[in-house]
Amino acid sequence: MTDIPKMIRFSYKEAMAVFDILSRHYTIIAPVKNPGMGRFSDTGLLTYDEVNSFDEIEFFKKTYFSAKHALFPIRQTLFTFQNNRIEEVDGEIRATIIFLRSCDIHAIQVTDAHFLKDGFEDPYYKKRRQRVKIFLIECEKSLENCFCVSFGTNKTDNYSAFIRKIDDGYEVQIKDKELEICFPDNIEVVEDPHFVEQNARSVSIPEDADISIFEDDIWKEYTLRCIACGRCTISCPTCTCFSVQDILPEDGATGERKRIWSSCQVKNFSLLAGNHDFRVKEGDKLRYRVFHKIYDFRKRHGINMCVGCGRCDDVCPEYISMFKCIEKINHIIEARAANG
Repeated sequence: MTDIPKMIRFSYKEAMAVFDILSRHYTIIAPVKNPGMGRFSDTGLLTYDEVNSFDEIEFFKKTYFSAKHALFPIRQTLFTFQNNRIEEVDGEIRATIIFLRSCDIHAIQVTDAHFLKDGFEDPYYKKRRQRVKIFLIECEKSLENCFCVSFGTNKTDNYSAFIRKIDDGYEVQIKDKELEICFPDNIEVVEDPHFVEQNARSVSIPEDADISIFEDDIWKEYTLRCIACGRCTISCPTCTCFSVQDILPEDGATGERKRIWSSCQVKNFSLLAGNHDFRVKEGDKLRYRVFHKIYDFRKRHGINMCVGCGRCDDVCPEYISMFKCIEKINHIIEARAANG
């Protein structure tokens, strides 16, 4: 990457040619509006999908779901098998551009820790990760339910290019030399990305948590509220739980081993051999998820697993809030410290 980003401004008309060049080399995934796909028939849904023009991209609103499926597919065939013969599925992975906000770029760092560190590299994830370039979308103002500033994920310099939509076109700062040929030579001074400096909500991240918190009545309350639907984990950009299933055809044809998204919040996820399930109650499952996000993962990798995007708050049908849960944990810690 270049030390000084190349700065370019181009019009909406020129954008068609720019996108055409980019799409010859890359699959482009970005936030898009899906009319009629929301909770109600007359509402839309903002999510990540492949786009065919810059016009389709939503630059100013937060998606309900993240772009993690681009690196970690919902369903992924690992290999096929027949008559004791195994063949890896080694299809060509097309280079991909993903338009991401700062918090979601930090989320990829978490996913990298899951799949590429601790002495193990997941070959399926690594292959996709090596083919991805990131375009930064700025967040000049805080979006609903965000608390990224508290987690320090509101800013980043880890991207290939930064793109801003303006009244008469687009502004771009290009850090990756490979991308320069895709843009016109309309050199202009482009302001650096604007990052949100303050959210409407802020919370302290617990630095130390006594195991006695696990037995607090807070989790009993959540057992009464949570319905174990798993929407929080599906929307989260850093949740990567999965199950592995063998698809066995009845006619003896080629079978498949698939990796499929799962969730620590759903029934039987923690079920072990001998029919032992050590997290049955919904509150216990939520407790596991929350502490993994704000405490356990940090102890192992040095970064928080939660990036403060607030999507789990956005999608929960029971209005359970990660933000409020962290606040309650802090109140418990403070009360116990005050009481000695």
